Amino acid sequence: MTLDDLKEQIKNISENYKDEPIAGWITGDGPSPCSILFVGEAPGKTEVETGKPFVGLAGKTFEKYLNTVGLCRKNVRITNTCFFRPVKLKIGNNNKTTVSNRAPKVSEINLFREVLDQEINIVNPKLIITLGNTPLKRLTNFNSIGECHGKLIFNDHIGRYIFPMYHPSALTYNRNDEFLKMYENDWVNLKNELSGYV
Repeated sequence: MTLDDLKEQIKNISENYKDEPIAGWITGDGPSPCSILFVGEAPGKTEVETGKPFVGLAGKTFEKYLNTVGLCRKNVRITNTCFFRPVKLKIGNNNKTTVSNRAPKVSEINLFREVLDQEINIVNPKLIITLGNTPLKRLTNFNSIGECHGKLIFNDHIGRYIFPMYHPSALTYNRNDEFLKMYENDWVNLKNELSGYV
């Protein structure tokens, strides 16, 4: 199994999916093998347009903090829990359809369960960092990021360490100093953990 095989699988799953509206798909991005793997939720509009994960507004926030812990984008791999862009279509008064992102359903995440597991095996990371609740629920037994963010967890099933973090877009929704301090503190904790991996 290679990354090209996974790309073909993602393409086939996405192009044959008819249950809900979706708008394009992407694959993971970055070196392989790689010590550090970040796992996000699903691509948005900018991601699908560029073919890369985390390149929108949240991506800029993500890269800023990545640099604060001595990492740069080209040295880490970034992937998703769901590889197509889940969308909501809304028809307005003027009959114009607007397209907006939505969270992937559990069934949609499960479509890519094997793909993500295979990518983890191929990339062989020493540390997996989950960004937000969706990848957290997929790769750990926790239901909420509030329970475990900024702490190292071992996943017996895949035999790897996982470090849960809030999704960078959470900073957009939680515009208060307390949340910002907590978010930045998680990156400090990550930096301390990284000394054993990088």
